[in-house]
Amino acid sequence: MSDSNQNDLVGRCGLYCGACVIYRAERDDPEMRKRFAARRNCPPEKVRCRGCGAVTSDCWGFKCRFALCLNKKGYQYCFECRRYDSAACDQFEEFALNYLDDGVDLRANLTMIKERKTAEWLGLSEKRFRCPHCRKPVVAGASKCHHCRKDIPLP
Repeated sequence: MSDSNQNDLVGRCGLYCGACVIYRAERDDPEMRKRFAARRNCPPEKVRCRGCGAVTSDCWGFKCRFALCLNKKGYQYCFECRRYDSAACDQFEEFALNYLDDGVDLRANLTMIKERKTAEWLGLSEKRFRCPHCRKPVVAGASKCHHCRKDIPLP
């Protein structure tokens, strides 16, 4: 993946976009895309995104609650907001807690991004979100690989 495409996968909330269910469903699994669309009550073709660094008006991320909030405040990442440091953003805290249950620490990710270790973080994330059996990319928090259907141990 080229650097520009790789940087597209830097989530503004600290999530690695390459492990997002929307990103993976669009690229890997039409059935997962249909199931996700049904849960969100939208057509499957609306379930698409190129990552936070490449959001367009037709991407799912265009209406992301974090993107909307950050755009309104003129920020690129959640760590730029004063409410982030004081843990006063209920929206972020709830989201981060849900991912922490899946072994993903959004605050640690954002710290690496803030410290300009983005390339290192992206490399670690790309390796981490691969099935240990078939080595294909997987969704954060998945208990089974959507490619080979084998169990994925949580970190």
